[in-house]
Amino acid sequence: MVDAVRRNRPRPGSRARVAGAAALLVAGALSLGATGAPAAAAGPAPAVRAPTPAAAIPLPSAERTSPAVTSYGPGRTDLFNTSSGGDLLQQIRYPGGSWTRTLNLGGDLASQPAAVSWAPGRMDVFARGTDNALWHRAYAAGGWQSWERLGGVLTSAPAVASQGPGLLDVFVRNVDNGLSHKAFASGSWSAWERLGGVLSSSPAATSWGPGRLDVFVRNADNTLSQKWFGDGRWRSWVRVGGATTLLNSQPAVASPGVGLLDVVARGSGNSMRLLRWTGSAWTSWASLGGTFSSGPTASDGDAAVRVVGWSSTGFQYESVRSTPAGTWSPWTAVDAYVAFRRLGTWVDTLDYATLEPVSSVADMRARDVRTLYLGTARFNSAQDFFDETRMGQWLDAAHAAGIRVVGWYVPGYGDLERDVRRTVAIGSYVSPAGQRFDAVGVDIERFGSDGEVTHAQFNQRLVTHLQQVRTRTPAVIGAIVPSPFGTDPGNRWEGFPWASIGPNSEAVVPMALWSFRSNFSAAQVYTWVKDQTTRARSLTGRRVHVEGGVIGEGSTPVTADRVQAFVNAVRDGGAVGGSQYDYATMTGHESLWPILDQLNN
Repeated sequence: MVDAVRRNRPRPGSRARVAGAAALLVAGALSLGATGAPAAAAGPAPAVRAPTPAAAIPLPSAERTSPAVTSYGPGRTDLFNTSSGGDLLQQIRYPGGSWTRTLNLGGDLASQPAAVSWAPGRMDVFARGTDNALWHRAYAAGGWQSWERLGGVLTSAPAVASQGPGLLDVFVRNVDNGLSHKAFASGSWSAWERLGGVLSSSPAATSWGPGRLDVFVRNADNTLSQKWFGDGRWRSWVRVGGATTLLNSQPAVASPGVGLLDVVARGSGNSMRLLRWTGSAWTSWASLGGTFSSGPTASDGDAAVRVVGWSSTGFQYESVRSTPAGTWSPWTAVDAYVAFRRLGTWVDTLDYATLEPVSSVADMRARDVRTLYLGTARFNSAQDFFDETRMGQWLDAAHAAGIRVVGWYVPGYGDLERDVRRTVAIGSYVSPAGQRFDAVGVDIERFGSDGEVTHAQFNQRLVTHLQQVRTRTPAVIGAIVPSPFGTDPGNRWEGFPWASIGPNSEAVVPMALWSFRSNFSAAQVYTWVKDQTTRARSLTGRRVHVEGGVIGEGSTPVTADRVQAFVNAVRDGGAVGGSQYDYATMTGHESLWPILDQLNN
C-alpha cells in the first residue's frame, strides 16, 4: 500500500454487535448451517480438512478499467478510477461547474473501485488490494481518512450499498466463486458472511431504503442473477433478464426510488443495456447505446440515475435519467479539458466598464462562442476580485447561455501569497446563481516595468505559484504563456521554465499574437502560428488553446485572409481550440466571426 498505509497499519478488528438490518444479516449467518438448518448444539467438533478453493472463473476483461460514481450532495458528482499503477483516482464535478482535474488518492489496488455516500459530506470507497484483501478509504469532515484494511480473500472487485446513515454493506466474490458479505453498523464491521451463488463477475449492489438490499451478479453462463434481502432475511438466487441476453461485463445497479431498480451491463456490440424493475415486474432489456471498453457504474440520487463507462475513444461517457419516468440524456464525455476546446473569446477587467454582461453574452452565443475567458483581477487590483458583482453577472449570464467560463488572473510575483490566494479564489468562487468557473487561467507574462519582479525572479516564482495553486484547488489549470518564439534566446521571455509548465497545468494557452509580427502575409501568419502551436504542445505535453489577435495593435493588420490562416494553423497544428483577443475589439469586425467559427468543427 502507499506510505500512508504503511505508517497507519489497521488496528486488529474485533467481533462486535451489529445493529438494525445488518444485525439480522449477521445473526442469520451465525445461526444457519450450510443447508440453512439451525446449527447443532455445542459439542466436540471433529477435525475437518479445509476445503480446496474452487478454480477462479475468469472475470470479464472489461472490469479492471471500470469506474465508480457517487454523489454526497445535490448537483455534485464524484468519479473514481484505479490507475494502471494501482492508485485511486478521483474527479469531481461541483454544482454549477465542470469536471476538476484528476486527483491521486494513492493506494495499492488490484481492482476497480466501488463508492457510496450515506449522508451529505460522507463518501466511502472500496477496492481489492494487491494482497487480495478488502481495502477502504472514507471521506468525512472535509478530508480523506487513511486507508483501512478489512481483510478477506477477494477474487473480484467489491460492490457497496448503504441502507442509511452509518450503514454499509460490502459484497465480493470469494475463493469459491460465491458471494460474500460484510456489514458496517454501530461503528463496527461484522464478520464475513457467505451467500452462495456462482459468480463470473464482480457483484453490484444497491439499497432503496432501510432493511432492503439487492445484489446482482453475472452467472457462469453470462446471464444475470439477483439475490435480495428484506423482512430480515435473504431470498434465494433467481435468474432475471432471461437466458438469451448475455453480458460481457459486470453489472451495475441503482435505485431511483422505493421499489425501483435499474440494472446496467455491457452487452453485444459493447453497448450498454438496461433492465428495469418497475415495482411489480421486470422489463425487457433495452439498449442505452454507445460503444464501451469498460463495464458500467451507476449511481442514484434525488430520483436521478447516472451511468458512466469508458469508451473506445479513451474518454469516459455519462448518461443521466433525471426521473424514473424520464428519458436518458445523450452520452456526454467526462472531459476536464472542455473549457479549452473550440472557439473562445476574451473579456479583460479593463472592459468591465464598457461591456454589459447579458447583451454581450447573447451576442457571443449568436457567434457560436463556446468559452468566455474572463479576467477576474490583476496583481495591482485593489482586492482579490476586480469587481466581484460584475464578475458574477458575467459568469451567470454565460452559463445560462451554455457558454463555459475560464476565470483568469494576472500575477505580478511581488507578493506570492497574494497571487496564490487570488488564483485559488477563482477555483472556489460561487456566483449568486450558484455557478462556478469551469477552469482557472494564470496569465504568466509580467515582470520588469510591466510587473513587480526581475526577469530571474519571474522565471522562478511562476513555478512556485503554479505548484502552490495546485495544492490548494482541484480546479483545472490553464497556463496562459508567452509564445515559444517569445522565449527563444534573445527574446523577452528568454529562459522561460517550459519544463515546469506541463506538470503544473492541464492546458496551455500560448499568446501567439501574430498581429505584432512584422507585416506578415497570410502565408506567414499560417507558418508562424502553426509553429507556435506545435512547439507549445511539444514543450509541455499538454492540450493547447491558441490565443491570436489583436485587432488594431501591431504592424500586421487583422484581415479576413489572415484570420483564415490563423484558424487553419490552429487546426493543422493540433490545438484543441483557438480565440481572437479580445471580444471588445471585434466590434466593427463582425465578418470575422464566421471564419473563427470554423474552430468549432
